[in-house]
Amino acid sequence: MRIKFLGTSSAVPTKDRGLPAILVKTMGDSILLDCGEGTQRQMIMAKESIMDIDKVVITHLHGDHFFGLFPMIQTLSILRKGSELTILGPRSLEPLLTSIMEGTGSKPGFKVNFIGIERGEMRLGNFTLEFFEVNHNGFETYGVKVKERDRPGEFDPRKADELGVPVFMRGFLQKGYSVKLPDGRIVNPGDVMGPPRRGSVLVYSSDTRPTESVIRASRDADLLIHEATYLDELKDRAESTGHSTALEAGEVASASGVKRLILTHFSARYSDEDLLKFREEASKAYNGEVLVAKDFLTVEI
Repeated sequence: MRIKFLGTSSAVPTKDRGLPAILVKTMGDSILLDCGEGTQRQMIMAKESIMDIDKVVITHLHGDHFFGLFPMIQTLSILRKGSELTILGPRSLEPLLTSIMEGTGSKPGFKVNFIGIERGEMRLGNFTLEFFEVNHNGFETYGVKVKERDRPGEFDPRKADELGVPVFMRGFLQKGYSVKLPDGRIVNPGDVMGPPRRGSVLVYSSDTRPTESVIRASRDADLLIHEATYLDELKDRAESTGHSTALEAGEVASASGVKRLILTHFSARYSDEDLLKFREEASKAYNGEVLVAKDFLTVEI
């Protein structure tokens, strides 16, 4: 799983930070988590193609998280996207998008599937998405967990040689099928394959106060991306606006036992130099690896 941050600012962009958008590539799928204003230009800067995106998740309907969606759909139509686009978001997003398209006479030239978010899991291709409500001052907002399907174990060519499995049959075993050898013996995948490898798991908090739902979702995760709009000196403002501080994000990560934490969604009042303080604050509460996201940061699980 490869994760690229396309925008890491909160509410308004800065000269160094775009608005929230995270590109996740996993097992042949390209998923966009939120789509702030200017996301398609950020993708050009990141040398990523919007034509590859097949799924977009909009966590909530505050403008900084979805105002880039309609322009991107329009560009995809101009570029003659041939494949479908699936959009997952709050149910009120669909009539809003439809109204904009009808009002501007810009019906997309490709199929758009809209799925209203509900709590719980849904399987899409080679991964599952799990949505859970978070605490953003009572505004309908969801966190999302992206979980790859488990992959087959590693193929052991030595065992295949010992069993006399012809080369042309080995691909079937790697795909989970038993094979019958020329001498009549049956070889099962478990005879030549190691144990299944667990799929990577990512949790994205979206905008939220520290909340138990994020902690629960992150307990088996490899990576938690948690908003950290403010430093702890502005904790009162974080509480009043439904956001978190860097210290609070560290506390959430510590309570969940997640393997790695990345902070994002920084108030425009902070310069890039200030962001070093975010890592320091989060590390006071969390002993694991803490990264501070910058636009175009790429990490792999």
